[in-house]
Amino acid sequence: MSGSLRFPADFAVQAMQPADVEAVLVVQAQAYAGFDLLEDAGFFLNRIDLSPRTCWIARGDGGLLGYLVSYPWTLGEPPQLNVPLRALPAGAHSWFLHDCAVAPAAAGRGVGRALVSAGLCHARTSGLACATLVSLGPARPYWAALGFEPVATDPGQLDGYGTDACYMRRLLSADR
Repeated sequence: MSGSLRFPADFAVQAMQPADVEAVLVVQAQAYAGFDLLEDAGFFLNRIDLSPRTCWIARGDGGLLGYLVSYPWTLGEPPQLNVPLRALPAGAHSWFLHDCAVAPAAAGRGVGRALVSAGLCHARTSGLACATLVSLGPARPYWAALGFEPVATDPGQLDGYGTDACYMRRLLSADR
C-alpha cells in the first residue's frame, strides 16, 4: 500500500514512519494500561526498517489514533515481544499481525478495523496464505469477530504474552 487510504470516519491510514514512533509509544501505553507488555522505540524502529510496507498508523485531526505493526512471518511460530529481528523469514506464508492498538479516545470510530483491513488487503495481494496473531485474553472476541480462530500451539511459544494469550489464524484464500 502506498500513500494513504481515506476513511469516512475522518482519518487516514498511512505508512508508519520513524518520526511517528514517539506518538505510537503514547498510544501503546494508553491502550495497554494495566498490561506488562509494552515494547520500546527500538522494537518499532526495527519493524519499520525490516518491513516498512506493513507497519501503519491511523491519523486524524487530533493526531495519531492508532497503529498496526505486522510483517510476513513463519506460520505457527509467534515472535517474542520486544525482541529485535535481524531479518524476516524467506518464503513466509503468513502475515503476522504483531500489534494493533487504538487510543482510547478513538475507540468505536473504526480505527482498528481500518488498520486491520489495510493489512489484510496487503497480505492477500502479497500472496500470503493466512494471517496470524497472538490475542490477549480480553481481545479474543474482537479478533474472532474479524474472522480469526484459535489455533493450538505449544504454550511455551506464547511466553511473555500474558496468561490468557491465544494464537489465532485467519485463512486469506477465501477472502475477497
